[in-house]
Amino acid sequence: MDILAIESSAPRGSLALWRDGQLVDVRDFQSERAHNSVLFAPLDVLLQQAEELELIVCGTGPGSYSGVRVGIATAIGVSLARGAPLIGMPSVCALSHAQGLDRYAVCGDARRGSWWWSVVENGRLTLPPVVGTLDETAAAAAAWTGHIFTVDAVSPPCCAATPTIPKAEILAAAAAGFSKSAVARLAAQPVEPIYLSAPFVTVSKQPVFA
Repeated sequence: MDILAIESSAPRGSLALWRDGQLVDVRDFQSERAHNSVLFAPLDVLLQQAEELELIVCGTGPGSYSGVRVGIATAIGVSLARGAPLIGMPSVCALSHAQGLDRYAVCGDARRGSWWWSVVENGRLTLPPVVGTLDETAAAAAAWTGHIFTVDAVSPPCCAATPTIPKAEILAAAAAGFSKSAVARLAAQPVEPIYLSAPFVTVSKQPVFA
């Protein structure tokens, strides 16, 4: 079956087309803040190669707020247009340098002086991102006995983490191993971004008219 994977949680995003146990094509794209301006050209190339999409999988982060949302919105649009089920998977389950590891941790900058920490075991996010202070995250890293990765460009100061990026082809390969019942169960769930904190919203001031 044809599987389309979309991963846009990092500045370097990727798209992959998987068919019958093999990678047909993969396309990378680079954008710091505007994935919507560079994603659709490579997406069109893969959609032209797809014979019949039977599944779409999208990375849900954590990562770039706008990047993850663009990826999910695009996946929803393709799902509706092609009539293919859509499932979401945490982007941290598809790290390029973590393949072959049964368990690993991921650490990153959560902004505003905070950091996040999560754990992946056997391809599943067993500890969703926990946001804490630098000292709290450093304590979690000190107690960890396995590999630590980060999706940031450099390692956080609280640990020695290996920088890496999520890859669409890893999402596609993982989804290809799901049973039909698992796909049906996951497709019944809404695809939502993994937020590190609640969206920061302010109420605009009412205009004052003289």
